[in-house]
Amino acid sequence: MARKRKGNNDGQRRHGSGAGALAPGSDESLAEHAYKELERKIVTAQFKPGSWVTEVALSEQLGLSRTPVRQALQRLAQARLLEIVPRRGLRITEVNAADQLLLLEFRREAERYLVGRAADWADDRERGRFKELAEEMDRAGDASDVAEHYRIDLEYKLLLVKAARNDYAGDAVAPMWALSRRFAWVTRFERDIRRMSALAAKVMNAIAKGDRASARASNDAYIDGLVGLAQASLKLHPFP
Repeated sequence: MARKRKGNNDGQRRHGSGAGALAPGSDESLAEHAYKELERKIVTAQFKPGSWVTEVALSEQLGLSRTPVRQALQRLAQARLLEIVPRRGLRITEVNAADQLLLLEFRREAERYLVGRAADWADDRERGRFKELAEEMDRAGDASDVAEHYRIDLEYKLLLVKAARNDYAGDAVAPMWALSRRFAWVTRFERDIRRMSALAAKVMNAIAKGDRASARASNDAYIDGLVGLAQASLKLHPFP
């Protein structure tokens, strides 16, 4: 069993310092905490696409030593949210609608598998939560509440992976979801939140009912909506 590190060791530098500092006694690993905090900042464009950051500065912001931050940065690079440029530093990747279209092409097939599995394997408690999330998503759409849409969407995706009973599939799609969330956030004024929320709610309701075919068809319609938004963004902001 790993021994608990002291405050100034190679793990957490100090409790309660830095915007994302861990609370004492947390079971969450330091590297996982660093990853989640940095991913959130990238996805919500607190770190602007194309901007440069340093390991030292990020370590100071999180109140952690460089070792867990470095581990998190390696994962973020694998997820294509940042680039590690030798002898230059760390660069937040650009948002590119053409790349997003390629991502959605693969994401469609991956999610068809996941929603089908979830419809088959979700237990009663999970089905109840899918139904509740569908209702919450409909309300967020009616209110055009972008932040609430994202919150519900994130909880839905975590529940989807759990209900599908296949962690390998979850590991495969998680980086794609992060890239898609960032694309949606950066281009949020071009999003049709009401329509997309309604489409997402249909997927959740189909899973809640255990309707595999409807879940897959509804998810295809949802991805079609995302493709349309990416294509519209590409027309407005063409990339080389």
